[in-house]
Amino acid sequence: MKKRALFAVLFIFSVCAGLRAQTFSLITGREPVTSLDGLWRFHTGDNPAWASPEFDDSQWALLCSDEDWGKQGYRGYSGFAWYRFRVAIPAGLEHVSLLLPPMRTSYQVYVDGKLTGAFSQMPPHPVTRIPLSAEYPLNMGKTPGPREATVALRVWHWQGWSGYWGGGPQNGGALVGQSSIVNTQFQRQRDSQLLSNGGSYSLGLLASISGTIALLLFLVRRKETEYLWFALNQLADAIVFGLGIYGNVEAVPIISKDYAIALLDLIAGLSFIFFLQKLLRGRRSVLFYLAIAAASALPVLELMLLFHLWPSIGSLNLTNAVFSLAIFVWSCDLLVRRAKEGLPDARLLLAPVLIALGLASAEEMFWGAFQLGWLKVYYRPFILFNYPFPFPADDLIEVLFLIAMLAILTHRFMRSRREEQRLAGELEAARSVQSLLVPATALSTPGFAVESVYLPASEVGGDFFQVLPGDDGSLLIVVGDVSGKGLKAAMTVSTIIGALRGCTLRAPAEVLAYLNHVLGGQVSGFVTCCVALIGADGQLTIANAGHLSPYRNGQEMTIHSGLPLGIVADGSYQEMHSTLAPGDRLTFVSDGVVEARDKTGALFGFERAAALTLKPAHEIADTARDFGQQDDITVLTLARTA
Repeated sequence: MKKRALFAVLFIFSVCAGLRAQTFSLITGREPVTSLDGLWRFHTGDNPAWASPEFDDSQWALLCSDEDWGKQGYRGYSGFAWYRFRVAIPAGLEHVSLLLPPMRTSYQVYVDGKLTGAFSQMPPHPVTRIPLSAEYPLNMGKTPGPREATVALRVWHWQGWSGYWGGGPQNGGALVGQSSIVNTQFQRQRDSQLLSNGGSYSLGLLASISGTIALLLFLVRRKETEYLWFALNQLADAIVFGLGIYGNVEAVPIISKDYAIALLDLIAGLSFIFFLQKLLRGRRSVLFYLAIAAASALPVLELMLLFHLWPSIGSLNLTNAVFSLAIFVWSCDLLVRRAKEGLPDARLLLAPVLIALGLASAEEMFWGAFQLGWLKVYYRPFILFNYPFPFPADDLIEVLFLIAMLAILTHRFMRSRREEQRLAGELEAARSVQSLLVPATALSTPGFAVESVYLPASEVGGDFFQVLPGDDGSLLIVVGDVSGKGLKAAMTVSTIIGALRGCTLRAPAEVLAYLNHVLGGQVSGFVTCCVALIGADGQLTIANAGHLSPYRNGQEMTIHSGLPLGIVADGSYQEMHSTLAPGDRLTFVSDGVVEARDKTGALFGFERAAALTLKPAHEIADTARDFGQQDDITVLTLARTA
């Protein structure tokens, strides 16, 4: 049987060898148009004489015009080759056009030896573009009688494609005939090509919508960067889809497109990893950094192939499959682990993410094996339906993934929003309570002029002060600062002030010891506090627990400072005694004054604070706030009157 088949092939070639290029006739048909699908003369190499109608091509091979030359005995061939055929044109047909299917890679069209048109650029300055159907007028002019025209196609095939795709026509569909009819068919082919990619257009639109929504969510909640990472991932994918759509209507240069796709792949790959890690609060393990390295390496390998630094696109796809597998393994580990820990987002994402990533790795592996010749057929996705456009199962998986992502992010946003509203309500309640606990107006203090200002850095603060008059005309001054900020610090302030108002002790050291006992085991941080007792006769007793020393008449007082409250259970505190003469002035400030910073980062500092301590309390506080408030600001001034 093999001998018979070989004999039949040799017989056909021996018969065809004596024939000139096949003639396609416009004369015998009912309409002035005919298909060019058939046998064309073919020869590798390059010679300008092969464009001439007088050239004898009878010794050239005959190849089918609806398949590339790689499938017809010239697998792996790159460089120049020529096709030739003839067209019989009837009398009176003036406007004749040629419709050619997508051809790899670049070519020129000669009619009767004259250059009529070209697709892309050829050596010595080649530009490799995505193949498209193209229409070329033959410019025959009106002839009195029938005639024949010789069409020669000079084709150059890019080496980068020759390993798995042959040069020349990709498929059938070539036509020649009356220009209006050929043009109509050309538009139909283009419309059909656009419609056949409807699934990709739908995914591109969905990716654009998803990316835009995620970006808007990030602008609302800038601290939650998972929205930004997802937006970058989806917008990069949308641009890739857009390049694919543009490539169906315009001959896009392959090199430029691959540069753009390599950059977009880098953005999409890294942003997906950071998105998943941020969304699921994953730790940065060895697998995480391997996934980052793999996502970074993929576009680098693509660029290496462009510069011929990588052996073949088949080996590139197999390597990509290995790198994609690293991302798949990290994602699988993170999703499964967090799903077992009960994280709802991980459970929702587990199936769509693993299916999408696993399928992508499998496609890369199949493509690489096919391009290296290990497989005779390449991976073709299952088509779910064909109307109004083909929709493969791969696209359905992508759609389900995006829907799951949008549902998770929307639910997450609403959940965060509800939590924000809850915290805002708690903060407002704490602020209301704190406004009742911290004096807003000065009390009646005969013999003393007291001023106070309290400026919290946020809704609620951690500073506190109390002015407690005694029945004997004395004043007990308590000024302090809770470590930390926000609701937790405000609750500690409430505890301290509640304890002070129920305390009958007046000696500063005893008051500090009492507060230290109340706070024991109740706070995770610490509390600084300064307590001063001023008698009606001006006798001053003061004790300090890690707070800033007060200023007396503009000079910082030297006071022994014990440990802040809440650090040790049995803390003890020393008292200092002095006398305030009529007109003497005490100024208490919190660290929010001295730690204020301007735009350059410079501190307000102790020297500026000391220089202001003879000013009214509101002026001291306003100066520190305008300088650059970073923390709660408390200022309390006391002057003994005559």
